[in-house]
Amino acid sequence: MRRKHGICCALTALFICGANHAEEIRFDTPAEWATWEVPVDIVQFADDGSLELRKFRKQINATLDAHLFTQPTQTRGKVQGGIWQVGSNSTAARRIMDGNLETVWRPSQSDDLVDWVVTIDLGRPVLAERIRLVFPDRAGARPWRQFSVFTANGARIQSTDDVFRFDQAFQTTQPNQEQVVDIDLVGERDVTRVIDENLGLDPTALNTFRMVRFVRVRADEKSADAALAEVEVISAGDNISLGVLARGGSFDNGLLAREPQNMFDGITDTYGNIFTVKTKGGWRESGVWWSVDLGALFWLDEAFIYWQDRGEGLSSFLFEGLQAGSGYQILFSDGRRTIAGDIDYTPLIFEPRPVGAEWNLRHHRYAFAPRKIRYLFWHSLTDTGWFSHPMELMLFSPGYPAQVVLLSDFINLGQFAGDGRAKAIKRLRWEATMPDQTRLQVRSRSGNTLQEFYTFYDKKGEEVTETRYGSLPKVIRGPIDTMVVVGEDWGAWSNFYQFSGEAFKSETPRRFIQLELILSTEDPVVAPVLHALALDFEDALVSQAAGQIAPRHAVPNEVTQFTYVLRTNATEGDSGFDRLRFSTPSAVDAADVRLRIGGAEREASGVHVEGDSLLFVDLPETVRTDSVAVEFTTKVLHNATVFAADLGQEARPGLWQSVEAAERQANLVFLPDLPGSARLIGDLQVAPSVFSPNGDGINDHVQIRFALFKAVDASPSVRIFDLAGREVAALVSSGGDVLQSFSWGGLDALGERVAPGVYVCRIDAGADAGQGEIVRTIAVAY
Repeated sequence: MRRKHGICCALTALFICGANHAEEIRFDTPAEWATWEVPVDIVQFADDGSLELRKFRKQINATLDAHLFTQPTQTRGKVQGGIWQVGSNSTAARRIMDGNLETVWRPSQSDDLVDWVVTIDLGRPVLAERIRLVFPDRAGARPWRQFSVFTANGARIQSTDDVFRFDQAFQTTQPNQEQVVDIDLVGERDVTRVIDENLGLDPTALNTFRMVRFVRVRADEKSADAALAEVEVISAGDNISLGVLARGGSFDNGLLAREPQNMFDGITDTYGNIFTVKTKGGWRESGVWWSVDLGALFWLDEAFIYWQDRGEGLSSFLFEGLQAGSGYQILFSDGRRTIAGDIDYTPLIFEPRPVGAEWNLRHHRYAFAPRKIRYLFWHSLTDTGWFSHPMELMLFSPGYPAQVVLLSDFINLGQFAGDGRAKAIKRLRWEATMPDQTRLQVRSRSGNTLQEFYTFYDKKGEEVTETRYGSLPKVIRGPIDTMVVVGEDWGAWSNFYQFSGEAFKSETPRRFIQLELILSTEDPVVAPVLHALALDFEDALVSQAAGQIAPRHAVPNEVTQFTYVLRTNATEGDSGFDRLRFSTPSAVDAADVRLRIGGAEREASGVHVEGDSLLFVDLPETVRTDSVAVEFTTKVLHNATVFAADLGQEARPGLWQSVEAAERQANLVFLPDLPGSARLIGDLQVAPSVFSPNGDGINDHVQIRFALFKAVDASPSVRIFDLAGREVAALVSSGGDVLQSFSWGGLDALGERVAPGVYVCRIDAGADAGQGEIVRTIAVAY
């Protein structure tokens, strides 16, 4: 049985402070971050354990990291990049790609000239721009005098053997005296297009390249002390296309544009297949399209497509029609969606139908201004004229990824603490270096249970139902995948934390938590660095707390008396609570608050209100298992308003334990009269109806107050007009989201006092639908 999702409990050291056992879970080493789902190849760790984004490079020497890449072969299995073949002094050949100019490879003078050859395997095809040979020039080690350099793209020309076609890139015409020889790589059938203006890029300068996997250096004559220090292959940069599937990306395609994943695998023996015969009305109808999710959001500024030519790789020279197609378009998206929920694409590259000699082009390089890209969508311009094998599509970045998302495993607080109990999570903290234009976002969710989801497979690897699996003979049953998922008691993801040390935003106490971390940058040359992420938690006040509000129905914007009843369950070791905090939809009068504990009326030690939405009640004693009822009056303006409650303790400041609903929707209050009503403005007050703004401090202002019902993202406004319909003033609200308050002091838009008379006050809810406009008159008298 294969398990796809585990539970994180083996973390860092536990810090215990005081009787309440304050504890910390901390992530600040690679071993601890290993419990997270981390995208492959785009996150790395510094020597101090800090989590960093990988910076994708431009103009790299592709020989230095060749050993990090592997390729399948016909005769050697899977091989790492490095020395592919050497004819002489094989033990020293690796020195020509170690980055050390002091180490050299010397062919043996006793070996034949035919053995004075070395072939480097870069481990993957690269977009190479030049090859640099570095020779020593000291006693016992001198530059090669006569030599040739060849390249190959890595596509086999024999189906059962590792045989490749090499093309000459350079040959000396006279004895070499130089220590450094730079060889510009000029290909055939190449084109470079600069997509955007004002980039300062010269297409001609960029049009010097070859797709290279192998580099062969061959001596054309022997010379005394001949030695080679380094072979450098300067390429366009790190190819982001490699590893799409490993980092969680995916591919999709239409019927006639098959196997697009082969363009992103770095293996030139594989390729996509685009083949059309008869039109069906267009590329969409015929399915001449493919798309890719790169698995993360990248900054990209360059792309390269290599189309197979006839006679290349394993294709036959008889394939005269093999070409780069009859025109296409590539669109991109950063992940934003349309109103319908589809990926919202924007055009990036338009390659028109070839004309004349353009039909011979096979290697297309595109440069453009940096864009944030996660999704690419390719489609042909028409569904005719295609007989094409795109071998490789390379993508290059000017720096760091634009955004990386990391997801923690399920963190088992009870197992971590060793008592198996739910814990009260206090706060989330982090230590980070945040350059300008970078961002770190964290959010959480929590629950008490997990459940397992099973996927069944037959011997061929095809998914089957559990019933079908049980009926199969054991010899043809395949594996069972087990996925651990959240239980039914888990809440939704919280809002993002705004600062380090902020109080935990998800439900608490809970046994399990999960965190999502997002690192992003608006500038590809800088990125955030996360040094540590920590959670503070401690024993819960009580093992369980549940509450309900009554009555469950109210009249919109009408003062209503409510009773919140709380019942708790405590076990040995629970400290209990002596404070309550309520989130209310509008202000509460502290003088109206009444308290009962265990059914008996009690005097609260303290009651205070913060703003329009928080009510605090201090209890006269610590409560562990008794019921507590709190009565208060307030107004409700939105349907399905949540009355949330938390428990606290004076001796443990900063700790608030959330109270669960005693039953489904037990903490909600509904407004039955509101859903069927189109009214958006209520409780309108315009006072006084006649005022005298003469500056004497008496009746100088008129106040316009109202409640805003139902409207979401509304922008209410109040404007004053004279009787001729001319706008006199536009007022600014000093209220909140629901209760709106405007004031007019009798001044026009220029700050001048208006003439006496009657004026029209127009109140607009600023919503798209509903009865959201009311008109009143105001009189000005001096």
